[in-house]
Amino acid sequence: MPSLSSISTSLQAVLTQSQVMEIIQHNVANASTPGYRRQSAILTAAVPTTLGGSEFINRAGQRGGSVTIARVERFNLAFFDGRFRTISAEAKNWESQSEILNQLEATLAETSEDGLLPKLDQFWKGWQSLSSDPTNNSLRSVLLDDASSLATAFNRRAEQINLLRNDQNLSVSSQVDEVNSLADQVAKLNAEISHVLSVGEQPNDLMDKRDMALDQLANLTGAVSTEQKNGEMVVSIGGHVLVVGHDAFKLHTQTNTTAPNVGMSDVYWSDGQQMIPTSGSLKGTLEARDKILVGQLTGLNSLASELTSQVNTIHRSGFDMNDVAGKDFFTVTAGSEAGTIAVNTLLDAAGVVTSKNQFEPGNNTVALEMVALKNSKIAASPFNGDVTLNEYYNTQITSLAVSTQRAIDNTYQHGLVAKALSDQRESVAGVNLDEEAANMAKTQKAYQAAARMLTTMDELLDLVINRMGLTGR
Repeated sequence: MPSLSSISTSLQAVLTQSQVMEIIQHNVANASTPGYRRQSAILTAAVPTTLGGSEFINRAGQRGGSVTIARVERFNLAFFDGRFRTISAEAKNWESQSEILNQLEATLAETSEDGLLPKLDQFWKGWQSLSSDPTNNSLRSVLLDDASSLATAFNRRAEQINLLRNDQNLSVSSQVDEVNSLADQVAKLNAEISHVLSVGEQPNDLMDKRDMALDQLANLTGAVSTEQKNGEMVVSIGGHVLVVGHDAFKLHTQTNTTAPNVGMSDVYWSDGQQMIPTSGSLKGTLEARDKILVGQLTGLNSLASELTSQVNTIHRSGFDMNDVAGKDFFTVTAGSEAGTIAVNTLLDAAGVVTSKNQFEPGNNTVALEMVALKNSKIAASPFNGDVTLNEYYNTQITSLAVSTQRAIDNTYQHGLVAKALSDQRESVAGVNLDEEAANMAKTQKAYQAAARMLTTMDELLDLVINRMGLTGR
């Protein structure tokens, strides 16, 4: 005879399969949601009941208690997360450097006729032409124009490098704000997740949000995260804690007052320690801003300073067309030579010195010394007697090209590894619509069967209650 426990068993099965279907629907709905991790209902047999009374006569043992959901499992592997974040952070580091260096190369334009090396060659060529006809005023004017063009090329490059550094300085401040915002988010999610876990529930969607924030923190700073027993994450950067429990230790920027980074923003922890990112886009930005761009600007300043010194020394050693002792050819401001180099405003065509001897305007000794300077090894530091002015700058540009290519190559290589790890992580934790369709079909069949069983129990009870005992009435 059907019993109420049979109805309860079927009803529990219907309700359970309905919940399973809702989980499948949740997966399908979030199939394209960034950071979503697939969920699955882990089913288990409900607690059985011991038979008693007349039912015990059959000695069939315990009666099954239907089915229930033990937990909703979230598909995620901490190992894949850690590996992916490490490689992705390094890829972001090189990507940031690559973007900045590409901008720098475009600014310098050394592969075009507007490059500094062609301007230098034109300057030397002007002296070569003047040495063959020292009294030609047209050649003198052309030389001054070439010199002015060279000085402008220095000025423009120094200005563009400084502008690029200022842009990266703003980027540093923006990234620090983003890190602080993400740290707050992780701390708040820690509190919510630990509370949900403490009452025996599974905060899967909250964990998805936290993992996304941790991915972004790793991409920015190379942050490392470790899960605690209570479900909270401890996040650190370079060994210094950023988030622990419900607390976030925020970063801030301070203006540097030490050359060559005067005016640039350095990143500090709330306890006063300087923050040094281990990888991520923030590291790449700081590396490019404080090392590569500074190195290029320092090299330009050294070149402009030594060019000015050498040319002025030679130019002051002779006499101009008016038989007046030579003046400085270029003027500069110490410390920012590339940005301030200019042709002496007191110099006109007649004031260009070519003669070593007074009252000999046709003498070309000084002009020939200028021509020879192009191929002269410069003794001063950082030239150290090894290179000429042209060779020094050519070496600097070659070094920049190598650094840029290295950044591009590393971005590509680390990007490939990061994508492979992301694909592996997605294969485990991502939603497979074909698999969900199969699960949906299986759950639908189970639901239909349980519902049919419930209908059958209803019919049997109807038979017992309404139709038994009618004979003889």
